Amino acid sequence: MNKTTKYTTVEMPNLLLIAGNGRNVGKTFLACRIIKHLSQTKEVVGLKISPHFHSFNESDVIFRNEKFVIIDEKQINSKDSSLMIQAGAIKVFFVMVSQKYLQEAFEFLKNILPPKLIVCESGGLNDLVTPGLFFFVKRAGESIAKPHLLKYSPIIVQNDGENFDLDICNIEFQNNKFNLKN
Repeated sequence: MNKTTKYTTVEMPNLLLIAGNGRNVGKTFLACRIIKHLSQTKEVVGLKISPHFHSFNESDVIFRNEKFVIIDEKQINSKDSSLMIQAGAIKVFFVMVSQKYLQEAFEFLKNILPPKLIVCESGGLNDLVTPGLFFFVKRAGESIAKPHLLKYSPIIVQNDGENFDLDICNIEFQNNKFNLKN
């Protein structure tokens, strides 16, 4: 992100945002656990935003230009967005966009996101959105490699490789807003 760029944040209390301390810290695993838990009683939409461009099925493309691609994930495989479907999300959007064009992609995405609870894995959306809940996943004992994310006051979730220090049963969604019970 250009340091002179100033984003206007959007309040999205129906969005649960998950970022992490790097790769393979358990972001998708946590997202899928939360989706599985919440989808027992509610319709959950999954959202995966990645700065990395991957191969995709052309028939799943909702929108594509030279800056970003938005996919309506329908494939069953080992991709993170597919794992969200397998965890119980009724719909999953997979967005491939560099941070430079994230605001433009998000403006488009806001118009197609259903007004339901959304579980989102993204390392950059925190610049644009004030979510209902924001989790920052890190491995237990690991130092913070992305301290810039701490300015958004995330709830730091430790992953010991098997479990999280967060009881997902304490995540609630009421009145179109995410909350964390004591």
